Amino acid sequence: MYIVEVVKNQNSLLNQIVIKNETLKFHGTIYPNLGASLQKLSLNNTDIINGILNAAKGLNDYKNTFKSAFLFPFPNRISQGKYEFNQTKYELDCNETALNNALHGHIYDKQFSIKNIETSENSAIVTLYYTDEGKTKGFPFPYQIKVIYTFSKEKMTINFQVVNHGKKSFPFGIGWHPYFKTNNLNTSSLDFESETQYFLNENMIPLNEIPLKFKTPLLIENTFLDDCFITGRPKASFKCDTSSIEIDSLPNNKKNYLQVYTPPARDCIAIEPMTCAPNAFNNKNGLQILNPNEKFEWQIFLSFKL
Repeated sequence: MYIVEVVKNQNSLLNQIVIKNETLKFHGTIYPNLGASLQKLSLNNTDIINGILNAAKGLNDYKNTFKSAFLFPFPNRISQGKYEFNQTKYELDCNETALNNALHGHIYDKQFSIKNIETSENSAIVTLYYTDEGKTKGFPFPYQIKVIYTFSKEKMTINFQVVNHGKKSFPFGIGWHPYFKTNNLNTSSLDFESETQYFLNENMIPLNEIPLKFKTPLLIENTFLDDCFITGRPKASFKCDTSSIEIDSLPNNKKNYLQVYTPPARDCIAIEPMTCAPNAFNNKNGLQILNPNEKFEWQIFLSFKL
């Protein structure tokens, strides 16, 4: 049986929604006030997601790493925070000051409300939502985004629903930024289908597509990755010493996008499905347009086992 408990903290940013199934030895934790991000996913006391600590140190970690953050209205980077849409110029806050980019949208630190919690013998469903009134600098468009987590045996689905509540169309993309735990990244392997990736400038902005720099499956060894791969099928698998995962997402176009990052600590890997390319507000690669009162839906599928 799945059970769900809402746990409040003296610092409300660290409030938790805890999902457990003692029979399956499963434990998951969502932080509604940190963008509805999933900060714990474990089986039999083995962490699959590399999340933050429930402490001030964890908040600093999240700010620097965006662990498990949802990325909307754009994933990755917008060069200099500037773009033009429908003959109007906009300028976002550049929160990546070293490279002068807007990074990872603006819902990663927003407070989501709990809409519904359902539990049964075989699953737990947690629905959260955030409503934006369209007062964000550089993105003055009102919308609501709903995130629906469904947990079942060795599987998790995340459903996204975005509704345009304004009178104007707006551009957008969406992504997820999970880190997957490993004790030894060098002996881990990564597999996905792709023939090309982006060549990036010094500010990590894509310039053009180039052939994939390696063959897959890749034994990671000493490879450093901070790259966006173009793929027809947005599916990847990762195998390490403690667990294996497979992540997939609902395809949107003939081209889909997968960002992969290996942190210096070499204790995890970020595998990030995205509906669009970095700097999509400018290069238009994978960019979606949502008209007034329209709804956009997207799904991510994650399977995991020890």
